[in-house]
Amino acid sequence: MLEPSTNTFTEPLLENLRKHPKRLVFTGGEDARIIRVASWLVQEMAAAPILLGRRDIIRRIAEQNDIPLNFVRIIEPAKSPDVPVFCERLTRIQKIIGNDEIDVCSLVVQHIHFAAMMTLYGQADSVIAGNSLGTAAIVRAAMRYRQDFQHPQLFGINILHIPEFAERYGQSTYFTADSILTPVPTIEQLAHSAVETSKFARHLLGHTIQTSMLSASTLGSKPDLPANRVQAAVALAQAQIRQEGLNSEIAIEGEIQIDAAISHEAYSMRVKPSSIRRPSNVLIFPTLDAADITTRLLNLMGTVHSYGHILSGILFPLAMVTRLATEEQIYGTALIVGNEAIKYHHLYPEGTAPVY
Repeated sequence: MLEPSTNTFTEPLLENLRKHPKRLVFTGGEDARIIRVASWLVQEMAAAPILLGRRDIIRRIAEQNDIPLNFVRIIEPAKSPDVPVFCERLTRIQKIIGNDEIDVCSLVVQHIHFAAMMTLYGQADSVIAGNSLGTAAIVRAAMRYRQDFQHPQLFGINILHIPEFAERYGQSTYFTADSILTPVPTIEQLAHSAVETSKFARHLLGHTIQTSMLSASTLGSKPDLPANRVQAAVALAQAQIRQEGLNSEIAIEGEIQIDAAISHEAYSMRVKPSSIRRPSNVLIFPTLDAADITTRLLNLMGTVHSYGHILSGILFPLAMVTRLATEEQIYGTALIVGNEAIKYHHLYPEGTAPVY
């Protein structure tokens, strides 16, 4: 069987999970890629994978591809004895939020909802979906498990690992948002994405974070552009970071062009010379178009590793891989949401990652 591969970003995530293994639910278990990733996670002693799907189909695919299923749990939601309990619990949730007009039991047997109920009630820690279900369907399901029903906002985070950038720019891993949901975010949505993505990056990387809110303008360099929205979002995000007491851990700047955010030379030319500023870890795009085009273009580079999407704003860690995702992408994404389920003080008992 093929061996799993890691890089300078995912290797520490794997080590974290070896110390703190998590239960990861894969909603599309009838897929050779998913079965192989589950087997890798067991092989690396990083997680207890749970595959949702028909047991006979999953076993047949595993046998055809010579994939061991040792310690891989398989659940058929429609036949699970937990369905009545999940029905009762989801009914209660829907009544609380004022949405009791649906057939809850028909939802529970759907894999994405079954996985959600498993995480909400302590049977699993994180969910990986998307390989067999479209993004729109996953987002619709996730909306039922929002953290805040009064001010709901979901957004997607992508992680790009670009090895050749490490030597040239001093940074190789970038967290980008919003990569999937909101075409033109409001000022409040941009600020929220910046704050939450920065906190997510800090959780995974274990060190201080530099966040750039991107535009085609740097600090008003192109006055004919409608950059006021980004400028206002920067001020709001900075205020939120101060309010949460994270201003020593997270620095948010903007509006700024992407080359100045990444390159020390471009920053010195466009903003000001600085010997202490670190290249940005987090890139917040002004529109979904900008984020999507940039991500897809970079993905055409053979050396770029792309992980996600990670859906932010719901009650449990949820990743949405694409239907075209490679095994390496699914594996890396699983490591990410597994780490998301680990408490920060367990990951970094000394306060920061060991390499910093």
